[in-house]
Amino acid sequence: MRWPIRYQILMPLAGIVLAAVLTVSLLNAYWAASRTSRQIEDQLREVARTLSASNFPLTEKVLGQMHGLAGAEFVLSDGSGRVQATSGLRDAAVLPTDAVADRWQDLRLGPTVSLAGARYFHTVLKADRHGAASEPGLLHILYPERVLRDARRQAMIPPLAVGAVALALCVALAGLIARKLSRPIVEIRTQVGRLAHGDFRPVAVPARNDELRDLATSVNELARQLDELRRAIARAERLSLLGRLSGGLAHHMRNDVAGALMAVQLHQRHCHSDDSESLDVALRQLCLTEEHLKRFLAAGQPQEPRRTTFDPYDLVEELVTLLTPTARHWRVALTGPPRDASVDLHADRDQLRQALLNLLLNALEAAGKNGEVRVELAADDHGLRLRVLDSGPGLTPDVAQRLGEAFVTTKVDGVGLGLAVARQVAEAHGGSLRYARAAETTSFEILLPRGDRQSLPVAVAAAAGAPDQSPWGT
Repeated sequence: MRWPIRYQILMPLAGIVLAAVLTVSLLNAYWAASRTSRQIEDQLREVARTLSASNFPLTEKVLGQMHGLAGAEFVLSDGSGRVQATSGLRDAAVLPTDAVADRWQDLRLGPTVSLAGARYFHTVLKADRHGAASEPGLLHILYPERVLRDARRQAMIPPLAVGAVALALCVALAGLIARKLSRPIVEIRTQVGRLAHGDFRPVAVPARNDELRDLATSVNELARQLDELRRAIARAERLSLLGRLSGGLAHHMRNDVAGALMAVQLHQRHCHSDDSESLDVALRQLCLTEEHLKRFLAAGQPQEPRRTTFDPYDLVEELVTLLTPTARHWRVALTGPPRDASVDLHADRDQLRQALLNLLLNALEAAGKNGEVRVELAADDHGLRLRVLDSGPGLTPDVAQRLGEAFVTTKVDGVGLGLAVARQVAEAHGGSLRYARAAETTSFEILLPRGDRQSLPVAVAAAAGAPDQSPWGT
């Protein structure tokens, strides 16, 4: 049989408390009964002292008065056992005389005897025959067993009653303690059960600093790690599926785009110069479409960087030129960094181009009509920083917390791959992707550390109005 945890806590605790209270109560009852017996013996000794020290004869009247005071029966006999006087007890002639106390101080409740259908504790004390010339007699003292038993019972009732009340209070207190201790354990057990079903909500941490608090904290940490693992597995599954789907799709689409691109280029060669601008726009749009296809391929099939040495300023100028028609169509002011120095960067140019293109496309869309997007570039001996700033509203808190996670987006028709690819490229080069929001400006930075074959100049402020002078400032 399976017992609830509060009973598992309560039963041992209640058993210990019950044993302790019962032991104390029984000891108190025993001591109370023993004290009653001693008090009766003391009372009988006082009566015996009074009788033995008196100067008046021990007549039946006197013994009767002592019976009313002490509750015991008294019998006076001579040395041969013949009864001289009694307090009113019948059949006193059969009393034994084998155990006689010489002094009243030695008087104790002796063995029991049966007289007139009742049982008595019997003891014998030597006594002088005051007022008579005969030898000393024997004073028989008989205390009713029933009276002593009732006195002991009355003495035991109060400690037993107090023990019963104390026991009830202790059991109630043990129940409260068990419930208080079991509540967080039950909550933790419930949370662990929820974890098995994929519910990773944290459990409430107890206020007291004890083992239960540590256990609750550990369970919450386990829930957090499992949630992160679940997200990572989900991302891996989605990316794997995307890779399989986009691989085949991109293969056909790139062939189509390449054919269209070649047709436009051939047409441009045989075309008059009047249509060159529109053909340039068409070529750039076809190139942009090809870049979109590469974007999907990069998300679904990540590869190791193939590093070459190139000038990142050339890369930025190329992308700004590519996206200028799009920015003009969306009425967004797009500006690049001024070329203040020559920089050699050792990295995968195609991957970095794809990452920066994703950031620029997101920025143009976020800036909206009459918005502004600008690119800043700064480099020093430690590495390179590419910053894309826009005047858009920025990310929501939940998306900012999951920056760069695939399929996380605030766009209605977005798929959430732009920042994922950018972060993937930055991390593949040993760098990072950072997000900041300040002064109504949204900033995304790709930080790339120095490569083995990089030769970077002292840091340059790539654009006027940069918020800090050091490219590695926070």
